[in-house]
Amino acid sequence: MPAIKSRRAPTKGDQREQSLVEAARMVFREKPISQVTIDELAGAAGITRSGFYFYFESKQALLAAVVDQRIAEADMEMSEWLASDGLDRDALRRGLARGLARWKVDGRWLREAFLAPYPGPEVQQIRDRLVQQGCTMFSKRIERDAKAGLTVGGPPDLLAKMAVNLRNATFSDAYANPDEFDEGELLDTLADAVLRLVYGVVTAG
Repeated sequence: MPAIKSRRAPTKGDQREQSLVEAARMVFREKPISQVTIDELAGAAGITRSGFYFYFESKQALLAAVVDQRIAEADMEMSEWLASDGLDRDALRRGLARGLARWKVDGRWLREAFLAPYPGPEVQQIRDRLVQQGCTMFSKRIERDAKAGLTVGGPPDLLAKMAVNLRNATFSDAYANPDEFDEGELLDTLADAVLRLVYGVVTAG
């Protein structure tokens, strides 16, 4: 009979590290990361400056951890549409709406992490991995529909990269200019733009 494997309970160190990540998310929402100090981050988490360096080597390393953890939530936002087949506009729009809601809260540091030309080696490594991961998920969906003859021509991985970049750029602009467009109109237009890009149409027929 195989042994029963138990999962290790989070230690106090794990909990302090997680508290630091969550505190950083709050701090990074308020002002540019370049203006945030180590003392400010440590204080927000209720630890000392030396305590900060026990868990992270730098502010950029902490930002990388914030990005890594937060983007796992982004995968969940689009999971309904990514698991379906065909256009499924309603599922796509729901996923985009969840993503926009996230950007409206965390847009400041998301812009710095994903749109800055070079956000630092730690963040760049996480960004490259997560962008590739997101594009791969989109690409697999497009490949399924391509085999069914539903998509336009073009490499699925290229179409996926275009769709992901369009989504990120639109959300970034919406964060920077929150009153420029009606939210419903923005989501409808973005959903239709993605569908036209991949399928050439916006409704099944």
